Amino acid sequence: MDDETGTFNGLGMAEDQLAAYLDEMLLEEAQEAAADRGTTAERELDSPGFASARSASSYAIRLITANNAFLARQLLDMGVLPPGGAAESEETAAG
Repeated sequence: MDDETGTFNGLGMAEDQLAAYLDEMLLEEAQEAAADRGTTAERELDSPGFASARSASSYAIRLITANNAFLARQLLDMGVLPPGGAAESEETAAG
């Protein structure tokens, strides 16, 4: 994953991207539950079940982010990924 400057910062989605994706998934599930129960998605999202899912998922997101960083470090150490990231190595190659 590269940031706005093209600097390599790790593998996979960033923590904020994972959280946004989780929010989208929870909203979809809440909309389905709301349709089944005849209520609103907002009310479903405020329910204890969805609050619990959101809370547990926030820990999982932290674990995923930490694991992505660990994998990136391993790949850097093995020389699979260039140390300066893709943008820097392209500049070096272009010379």
